[in-house]
Amino acid sequence: MIRDRKTGVGSRGSGEGGFSLIEIIITLVVLSIAAVGVLSVFTTGTKGSVDPLILNQVTSLAQEKVDIIMGDRANPARGYAWITAAVNPYGAENPVTGFSAFNRSVNIFCVTSADLTTSTGAPPCASGYAHITVTVTNTTIGSVAVDGLVTDY
Repeated sequence: MIRDRKTGVGSRGSGEGGFSLIEIIITLVVLSIAAVGVLSVFTTGTKGSVDPLILNQVTSLAQEKVDIIMGDRANPARGYAWITAAVNPYGAENPVTGFSAFNRSVNIFCVTSADLTTSTGAPPCASGYAHITVTVTNTTIGSVAVDGLVTDY
């Protein structure tokens, strides 16, 4: 730093550090270009993500059917034998009533208490255990499946 003899105030010489206006402008331009690249990745990811409203509807439709099946199990007029009859009483809904963009199907197969996921055949189930899978599909997000277990206790 160079000091003025009369005032004692320092001033910068030509060799001292600092940023010029040109350097700051170039830095801002480079950072702006980098920010656009990073933000475009977020935009693409957001467009490809599942619509939360549709996902909520699909999940609710699947859970609704599981609740109906569990209610039928508890109903003395229906019960386990009705749910696991040779003919699936629930079948497929293409489309789901009131929801034209959704399809729903119910798959029921017999299992054992030792292995609740491997099918031992179609109903009626002598083992007293039935695995239920409710699948709801939508063209936007694909399909969602909800599994349940019904027992003859």
